[in-house]
Amino acid sequence: MKQGEVCRNYELDWMACDNGEMIGRIDADYLIMTAKGDLEHLRKLVPAPLVATDEVVIYMGYFKETEKEGVRTWAYPFHEWGIGIKTHLPDDPDSEGLFLVQLYVDDDLVLVHGREVWGYPKKIGQMAITPRSAEDSDRYEYTVGRRGSHLVSGAIEDLKPIDKEEFPFFGKAYSICYRQTPANTEIGLEKNELVWVHLEFEAADTMKGTGGISIQDGPFDQIPIGPLSDFTSYFGRCTFNHYGVADRVVQTDDLARPLDLSRAGAAPTLV
Repeated sequence: MKQGEVCRNYELDWMACDNGEMIGRIDADYLIMTAKGDLEHLRKLVPAPLVATDEVVIYMGYFKETEKEGVRTWAYPFHEWGIGIKTHLPDDPDSEGLFLVQLYVDDDLVLVHGREVWGYPKKIGQMAITPRSAEDSDRYEYTVGRRGSHLVSGAIEDLKPIDKEEFPFFGKAYSICYRQTPANTEIGLEKNELVWVHLEFEAADTMKGTGGISIQDGPFDQIPIGPLSDFTSYFGRCTFNHYGVADRVVQTDDLARPLDLSRAGAAPTLV
């Protein structure tokens, strides 16, 4: 069965992309930062049995309308900003992947499909990249906001060419999602699963430089990643191959992550 046939609530959208095939093939421009975090803090964001490292990856992607061999494989341009922690299962180096803490997108198909099928922690947000990622530059800036609140400002600069093998999103990789399935006969959760999603990246026009980021929590959006240091920034133009099945699913405990409930529902700061 094709992915487009599985996703019945939005099947016309998905079927317009390579007739709903199992592998999503999308051209995307990526602005990436790698950083070091406080390990004790990061452990609080990662559910057992995953083991956190101190490596944090932050990215802004612009996913483009894409044609491959005369076939339209993706029809709807969108932005996606994400932040994750490199993790693995105990004594299993082959399980390494990026555990996703928070994502924002500006398209409802990728929001619902990613969240409901695999458990990507996506929300709708507003994003911009300056200059446009289609333009060649040695510096790019971006912003992320939601519900009138400014959340993220990032900049990558002093970009210089590197081999594609040095680019963080190159070759085979895994995103690790925390998927909760709510029960429908009682108030509670039916399943708590860690889902390894198989990704493969082709990369070109890859560059490396410096950069920085400012993250400001909003009343409805908390990104509790903690202090970060040792930033390295990257830019690259990729083909993002998203496979439609998970390579691994592991049962897990409830997500333990700190939330500041005292600020929930406060009036947002206008952008």
